Amino acid sequence: MFWLLLSLGIPVVVVLMLFFSAMDDFWQIVTLRIDVSRLFGDLVHVIFIVGIGLVAELFSLFMLVKEAL
Repeated sequence: MFWLLLSLGIPVVVVLMLFFSAMDDFWQIVTLRIDVSRLFGDLVHVIFIVGIGLVAELFSLFMLVKEAL
């Protein structure tokens, strides 16, 4: 049950992390005051957050399958 909840909760946490990290950049894009170098710098952060979330999700799904068998 723990691994099932974890496998459902990790994508939610990753999306919330991306939302809160991109709020300032989204507002700068809307007001047309975004700096291109900052946009690429933040892209690295987004890829890092998604990568960590992907590894965590794969591990939780592995453990879910392992516990089910």
